[in-house]
Amino acid sequence: MKACHPDLSGDDPETTNFCMFINEVYAVLSDPVQRMVYDEIHGYALTAVNPFLDGSSPKDHAFVDEFSCIGCKNCANVASDVFAIEEDFGRARVYSQCGNPELVQQAIDTCPVDCIHWTSAAQLSLLEDEMRRVERVNVAFMLSGMGSASMDVFRMASTRWEKRQAKVLEQTKLRRVKQKGSDKSEPYWSNLWGKPRDYQNSEEEVKERARRAAAAARRWREYSRRGVDKPPTFKLPETISNNED
Repeated sequence: MKACHPDLSGDDPETTNFCMFINEVYAVLSDPVQRMVYDEIHGYALTAVNPFLDGSSPKDHAFVDEFSCIGCKNCANVASDVFAIEEDFGRARVYSQCGNPELVQQAIDTCPVDCIHWTSAAQLSLLEDEMRRVERVNVAFMLSGMGSASMDVFRMASTRWEKRQAKVLEQTKLRRVKQKGSDKSEPYWSNLWGKPRDYQNSEEEVKERARRAAAAARRWREYSRRGVDKPPTFKLPETISNNED
């Protein structure tokens, strides 16, 4: 954070924007209610439900599966206020969730490879987080066989959520075992699953907090892709050669 200070960065716009983003993330995570929302979305709370198995949340956020996108530019032509083509990698990305839903649906219906999906805000947050970890390649390399067919980002994100939840459950069980017999005021397993989610004051508030979490995940993905965070932890397979030795 010190390096992002305008006095040290020389008022570089990119650095200043990153500093503002870090402050925004801190404000979100320091808010107990918003932090609870984040923990539930990402599987760190015992009361959480896997967003990919939760059919109650509205799917009103668009997501482009980059493992399937071939960079045809159809979606960017149909709904230019939502989709754009990355210059470095040649694939479509969703840059705004505020576009015309009818045009987004038209882009989905006319996509030749069905790589655009409606997701919930919670699902989008997990998908953006997952894509942040994956190595980027140009669409030309991808079409030549560099990890395009076997990658399922939805399955990857859901599996990561399940692993987090299993770890949280195991840690909670261990804590309860250590506390067994020391607390006589309540039954042993009475509070295993945590307290009810009483922070959900209204449906609109819940949607807004989930939307903020998804937006933050998308922005952090952008900074990660520029090398601000750390190198990708998931490497794509090497390009498949058409020449036999």
